[in-house]
This record gives sequence, C-alpha cells and structure tokens, in this order.
Amino acid sequence: MSTPAFTAVAAALLPRPQALTPLPGRGPAVAGLRGVPARWQALLPASEDGARLEVPDLAPRLPRLGDDESFRLRLTADTVRLQAATPAGVSHGLHALSQLWQTAREAGLEALPALQIDDAPRHPWRGLLVDVARRGLPFDTLLQLLDGMAAARLNVLHWHLTDDQAWRLESRVEPRLHELGSSGFFYTLEQARRLVDEAALRGIRVVPELDLPGHCWALGLARPDLLCAPAPTEPQPGFGVFGAAVDPDADALYVWLDRLLGEWAEVFPDAFVHLGGDELAPAHWQALAAQRGCGLADLQARYMARVGAVLRRHGRRLVAWDEMGQAGALPHGSLLQCWRGDEALRFAPAGLTGRLRSAGFYLDQIHPAAYHWRRPLQLDARPAPPPASAQAWALQAQVGTWTVDGRLCLRGDEAWLHLRSTGTLDEWLAPRVVSTAPLRLQVDSDLGELEFWAPTDDEAGWLRLGARRQPCDWQPLVEALLDWPADAGLPVTPLLGGEAALWAELVKAPQLGLRCWPRALAVAERLWSDPVDEARLSQRLAAAQRWLAATGRIEADPAASLLEQLCPDATSRAALRALAAWLEPGSGYGRQHAKKRAGTYHQGEPLNRLADALPAESPLMVALQDDAAAWQAALAEAQAQLPAWRALAIVSPALLEALEDLFALGQALWRGDKPTDAQRRLHEAAALVDEMLPALVQPLQRRLDSLT
Repeated sequence: MSTPAFTAVAAALLPRPQALTPLPGRGPAVAGLRGVPARWQALLPASEDGARLEVPDLAPRLPRLGDDESFRLRLTADTVRLQAATPAGVSHGLHALSQLWQTAREAGLEALPALQIDDAPRHPWRGLLVDVARRGLPFDTLLQLLDGMAAARLNVLHWHLTDDQAWRLESRVEPRLHELGSSGFFYTLEQARRLVDEAALRGIRVVPELDLPGHCWALGLARPDLLCAPAPTEPQPGFGVFGAAVDPDADALYVWLDRLLGEWAEVFPDAFVHLGGDELAPAHWQALAAQRGCGLADLQARYMARVGAVLRRHGRRLVAWDEMGQAGALPHGSLLQCWRGDEALRFAPAGLTGRLRSAGFYLDQIHPAAYHWRRPLQLDARPAPPPASAQAWALQAQVGTWTVDGRLCLRGDEAWLHLRSTGTLDEWLAPRVVSTAPLRLQVDSDLGELEFWAPTDDEAGWLRLGARRQPCDWQPLVEALLDWPADAGLPVTPLLGGEAALWAELVKAPQLGLRCWPRALAVAERLWSDPVDEARLSQRLAAAQRWLAATGRIEADPAASLLEQLCPDATSRAALRALAAWLEPGSGYGRQHAKKRAGTYHQGEPLNRLADALPAESPLMVALQDDAAAWQAALAEAQAQLPAWRALAIVSPALLEALEDLFALGQALWRGDKPTDAQRRLHEAAALVDEMLPALVQPLQRRLDSLT
C-alpha cells in the first residue's frame, strides 16, 4: 500500500485529526520503536532496531479544564517524535500512534509510512458519567474503565456517588453516611484518592457528584434533620423519582455541606464539584414557600446563594443539572449540564459561564451509535413557526408508561412538530418528510430516533422510537396554530463540551462493556473533533473497538460470561450466541418501562436475562450492511437454526415466531419481491418481547424502501 493510500485509510478510521500529512519518503518507514515507556509497551511495538521514540519528559501533574491537549506526531525512518505541552497531549499522541499501527496491521503492512499528525480537541470537557449509586461497581472495574476512557480521548470521569438508593463514599467527618446509607457497599477515601491519581496519569479529571436537593433519600437515613419532614426511615431500593428533599431553611444543612465539601476537597482536587439539582419533587418546597409567604423561586434563590457561599469557601465551582438553570441565578463561574433536550441548552441564568451537553448522550437508553453521534454540539436557532394555512394533526402514542402527545403541521415538504410527554420531553422540532404518499416523517428528538407513519385506508398510524414501534393516533385539526415560542436567539455562554451518561438501573459490572462500547466512542469522537462524516461512522467505530480489544483496553467478548451464565452447556450456548446476533435489547427506555409495569424496577432485580447479554446494536446487522448475497446466506442459515433455538428454554416462542416471519420476509425482499403486507409485518414485529426486539426490522425496512 502506498503512503497516500495508507494515509487515506488512516484518515477514514481515526478520530478526525486536524491534519494527517504524508511526508516525503519512499514506502513504509517505521517497522518498530526503541525507547517505548514501560506503561505504553502493551500498546506500541517495541524493537531494538526500530525507530527511536522521542517523547517529551513532562513531570506528572493534575489535569485542569482548559489544558493544552494538542499534540504533533511525526514519523520518519529513524525517529518517531511526539510533541505535546501536557501529559494529556502525550497520552493522546501515543494512543494515535497505537491506532496507526493497528490500522497498518489490518491493511497487511508491517511498517508505517512517513507522515505527520497535528491534532487538538475541539471541546475541553469530554466526559463520561458513571453512576455507582444505584448499582455499585467494583473498584477494579472503575480502574479498568479509565484505560478505555483515555484511549477514547475522554478527559472527565463524572462520578455519581450519591442518590436515593445509596451513599457510596466513605466519610470520616460524617461516618453515618456510609454506615447507614451505603447498603453495605461503599468506596473508601483511599480508593477515591487512588482513582484520582490513576485518572490523572491518563489525563482524566475526576468530578464527584453529591446529588441535592432531591435524590437524597440515602442522606436522610443518616441525617433526617437535614430533610423536609417526614424523612425516610428505610432504604429505597426502587428506581424513579421520590419525594425526599433537603430543607433549604435548615442552617444545619449548610454546616453539614461545609464539612463534607471540606473533606471532599482534600480527596478531589478538581476545581469543579457537581451538586445535582435534577428532578426535585416540588411538593415539600412549595409547602415551605407557602408557609413563608414567598414564591418557590425565592426559596430556590436563597438555597443557591447559601450553597454558593459554601463552594467559595472551598475554592470550588458548581456543576449542576439544567433544572438549576430554571431556578434563577447560579454561583458565579457555574456550569450547567443539560440533559432534557435542546431547549435546556437555551437556559442562561446569571452566574453561568459554560454549558455541557448530555441530552442525546445517555448510554443507558438503547439508542444506536449514529443517533448519539448526530446530536449537535452547536445549538441551532429554533425553527420559525408554521403558517396558519398548514395542514395539522394531533398525535398521541403510548410509549411504555409515558403518553407522548404531538401537534404536527405540514405544508408541502416542510413540517413542524411540538412534542411533549409525561416524562420530561417538551421540544419544538422540524421533521424531515420522507414521503407524502403515504405521509411519513423522521426526526431526532430527545426521546431518540423518531419516525411517524400517517394512517392510510389500510393501516393505522405508527410511531417508531429507535427500534420499537407502537400505534400512533392521528386526529386532524381545523387550525394549524401552535403555541410556538419565538426564537430568542442562541445562548452567549459557550458550550464547553459534554458527557456521555451511563446510569446504572440496568448496568452492573458484567454489562458495563456492552453498554459503554462502542457507543461511547461515537460521543467521544463528536466531542473531540465534531466531524461531519457519518457515512463511515460504523467503520470507524468497529475499527476503534477492534483496536481497544487488541490492546487490552476493553474486553474482546464482553457477552461471554453472561452467555455462559445463561447456558452452561457449550452446545446450547453456541445456539444461543447465534440467536443473540439477531436480537437487540429494548430501545429507548423500553426495558425500564417494562420493569416498571412488572414491579421489578429495583436493585433486587437480577440482571440475568438474555437482554442483559446483548449489545445495544447487533454487530451482525452492521456487518451485513446492504449486501444481498450476504443477507440471503445469513437468513438461510438462521432459518436452519430455528429448531435448535426452539429447544432453548429461556427463549420466548413469541419472539421466535416473529423472527421466523421476518426471515421469510427478508428472503422475499432480498430476492426483489415486495409482499403486499410487508409494511404491516415490519410494524408488528418491532414489539418488545421479554425486553428484546428482532434486530433486523430496520435493515429490512431500508430494503423495503429501496423497492418502493
């Protein structure tokens, strides 16, 4: 492979570098390295007669927001020179070099050509939130996660340590917190210090979260005097939003917070601390406001002022969830983490100096990597309101335990949609019209990928959320008027980056790799370079995941132990693995809603279903792409395995029936036939069964669309 050809391949597979330039030279130049630092020898090919690796001799230091993380990597026949101003830049450069070697090996090369890479992150805050409050993770698992984060060029571990379910960090100034609030599992202060040190070696900051003023049930077990009465007396194993709230008028609350943040400041050196602010059930605070003859906003403002004073005493800056942006002024220098959709990114309270996006980056929701990748980091202006002459419909669908309501307007190929739900959704969207006969629209929402089919003479209306589909009622409206807000312009505070969020209701250590990778790589790529090339996204993510596994950063087969637990017999396990390739876990919050209905949405529910052993997206579907011959062969093989799958006791017959029909439909579609009932069969097959769905519905939808 020539130098320009290899450079093109590397540019296609690496996170988009600002510049990847071939250097003058003939053919491959670097076959190995001399002088590889010990901690990098697992990533880089060492060789006594290879090129000399020159790395800047930088003293270890704690990473800070705004550090120079840029690097220059220059490869010539006798020297590989890495230039960087900080240890983080060194880490990024050496990881890029390791990826180059992985790319070369996969291209059949034994050496690298002469080239130069100049790269730097576009956003300074590139985080991963890890929730250990709902389900604790072993400490060694957290340490292993740091290697994957560093390879993905993520530089913030947001450690969600407290919530209703547990208080997970030891406290020596208030030992009752971990003694009564941890459910028996907590991290020691020594472990926290080690996590900070190990993260710093990888250029990663640790930002701890103490969730207040809601999500504080576990705190109330240790300090009921800090909460509005009645404080909880028993642990809360359930998941959801509960009524516990701290008392903003209790002087003891701020004395306690001052002592606790003093302890945390000795363990967590970062300038930022996250103090929650999300999902406060307002009843207690509304009652307090009424008793004092003030408004809720006044009560919130006094709370934030006193919290700000505590933070200043400890030299810390606030990070808070976006609800705090609605409550009024924030302490000066605060950051707002926006999780409730694009509208939250428009909040601009006094004291705010930056924003972070987590909306659309929730890894616990089963969305495809491409959806996470498409979420914009630069907020666009809100669409102009629809004209009064547009056609209009009221839409309604039941999505799990939520009711989703919409007001849709259409004129020609322009569409407007105001979407709300009994969850947190409230968005103004501009869907793309896919077709007008029948009417079909697509849009990315905070709920996930959405697709709407209008009713026809033969079919009811349908809504697709991710992979799932459910009936959707369409009612014509006489007037197209919507309560469409005027565009107030874009926020002036900068978007510093964002965080992928891995909430732990359905994640324990065995599921961590399945839920984190490769979708966290899609978010990481977006935060690093904000690229525009979606066409090669699946190729880049697959290449990065192979590299991470080959270098020991992540498990090569994260489902292996889970499948072995489900099927100890090797023969049955092979059949189960083959079946699993055709399945995906429930998309969106589908599994969470199913567990709510079943009364199993709590810590006691073991994560031991087949759905818990499935990646968010089927690698088989990605591999098949739109290759007709590959699809026909795979479908024929799957049909031949149906008898063995029926013998598996853990698999629902209803799910196998849906798969069998889809296999037959797929064979027809890939032959070029188009059954008249194909669309109905696809709609009906995309239903949740035992918290899973057939993974081939969307690929077959694409094939059906191509035949239309």
